[in-house]
Amino acid sequence: MAELNRQESVKGPVDPRFVISHLGDDEIQTLPRLLLHHATEYPDEIALRQKDFGIWRSITWKQYADTCIQVANGLSHLGLGVGDNVAILSENRHEWLCSQLGVNFFGGIPAGLYSTSPANEIFYLLEYGDAVAIFCEDQEQVDKVLEIRDKLPDLKQIIVFDTKGLGSYSDPSIISFAALCEAGISQAKTSPGLIDDFTRRHAPDDVALIVFTSGSTGPPKGALISFRNIAASARATDFFVTLTQKDSVLSYLPLCHVAEQVFSVFLALEARYIVSFGESLRTIQVDLCEIAPTLFLGVPRIWEKMHSGVLIKTAESSGPRRWILSLGLKKIEHYGRSKKLQRGLGYWFWYLLLLRPLQNILGLRRARFCLSSAAPIAENILSFFRGLGIPVREAYGMTEVTGASFVQPLYGHCEGRVGFVLPGMEYSLAEDGELLMRGDNVFLGYYRKPEETHNTLKAGWLHSGDIAQQHADDSISIIDRKKDIMITAGGKNLTPSVIENSIKSSPFIHECIVIGDGRRFISALIEIDLEIVSNWAENQKLSYTTFKNLTQMDDVITLIQSEVSRANRSLSDVEKVRRFCLLSKQLDHDDGEVTATMKVRRKQIEKLYLDEIEALYQ
Repeated sequence: MAELNRQESVKGPVDPRFVISHLGDDEIQTLPRLLLHHATEYPDEIALRQKDFGIWRSITWKQYADTCIQVANGLSHLGLGVGDNVAILSENRHEWLCSQLGVNFFGGIPAGLYSTSPANEIFYLLEYGDAVAIFCEDQEQVDKVLEIRDKLPDLKQIIVFDTKGLGSYSDPSIISFAALCEAGISQAKTSPGLIDDFTRRHAPDDVALIVFTSGSTGPPKGALISFRNIAASARATDFFVTLTQKDSVLSYLPLCHVAEQVFSVFLALEARYIVSFGESLRTIQVDLCEIAPTLFLGVPRIWEKMHSGVLIKTAESSGPRRWILSLGLKKIEHYGRSKKLQRGLGYWFWYLLLLRPLQNILGLRRARFCLSSAAPIAENILSFFRGLGIPVREAYGMTEVTGASFVQPLYGHCEGRVGFVLPGMEYSLAEDGELLMRGDNVFLGYYRKPEETHNTLKAGWLHSGDIAQQHADDSISIIDRKKDIMITAGGKNLTPSVIENSIKSSPFIHECIVIGDGRRFISALIEIDLEIVSNWAENQKLSYTTFKNLTQMDDVITLIQSEVSRANRSLSDVEKVRRFCLLSKQLDHDDGEVTATMKVRRKQIEKLYLDEIEALYQ
């Protein structure tokens, strides 16, 4: 292990209200116990909302718990037992949570899979994860599993939420979610105390779920998350925001990602607030406006799309309206850059005229705690939303620390981009700048990967793989992934994410992959934002047929060149992008170019686009 460059010490509050280290095992609640408590004490209060065919349906805490227990009894009836791994392949919906917690109730271990994953990726995860059963959302997901079923002898059962289109399927292992629950009701009559016995034996260090890493640098690994990890993460969050049963969240980011688990499961059960599930990913904007959640989690791309939408509407307007919008956006930028809360007369004028209407359009007028995580977010995007009155904070975390480990304060002094460490965590920097962390929210290890576990957990410290900078106020900034640091032909160390984020701050650019390791200068592969560039092209009266055709148009190339030149003004000479190539297709998960979370597989991209890269240096 690299030597630490300073004395190990706790950075951040250690108030016992926000940590669990002083609690005994019997005081740390597991997720099933929390759910049972709420179902007993608040049986008729709303826990979940599900939108179907345009109508929101409420589910009480008692109904939530009853369904989870039915799932647990049903799986027990099918022969599943303690320690069995069960996969979930679905978009977000209330049945996902009932399945996850139902598996927990009988001592099993749930593991989520991305619904966008192709069959070969699903095969790898089911085989590696030793799944004995899988919950599938619908016919599309069932077909993927059946395609690889013959190679998975341990997979015994396929449970389906929506059985539409499966009437002709004869596979005896396929049953509906409703049938599973019915079997669970019957099982409870013959073995009434079975689930209670399992629940009483739950311990804080039992594995609560397996969360697969993104796999951007290699095959995904299954991170083992314990109930203690979850309790520590949920309790520490209370330092930054006091959550209550009056809060609400729209669950839309994949539940197989630890960040969505934090908001839709961990914190929801800890604070007893309402979790809502929209009709589909396509209806997010409408659902946000209808729900108006108080909590919102977004990856940078979500915030970028919202920001771009406002800019496009401004550009499309004309006359006095355009003048007012342009002036208002400048005011928003001014408010966002301020370190103090703006509440003067001028602010309230713009609040009533522009800020509040925009908040309503975005569906975030009631939002009081918003996070951007999973990747760095451009400072101008962060400032825009803060100026708009939407309290977005940047957070840093990873699957292995059960969510966030550093969070920005909303206002006040903070030198670091990702803020201060959560209560109860310790951090330090190794000699090479790698961020090391330890605390009750650090995971147990990787499933069936002892070598990778040993390389990540050393002497009690989690090695993050990220290079960080510590500031005088003990906040930190993340520089880049350790593996991604580039050294140019001139010997200059560069962090590609800094350059890429600067380029991607343009609403016209969806993705940027910087090239420069061992090269004379920096170049980039750029993927345009199809929706926004096509909208721009139509306004310019330009005709095109396909994505490839659009990227080959001289006017589009000139547009992107102007955006790259704008971004270059904020970069040092050695960081400036000298040449670029517009990708002729959108990066695709199925082609192995990005992960299920849309993280770029840098090495794979460099192999697939080697000819285009070499052409940039000829």
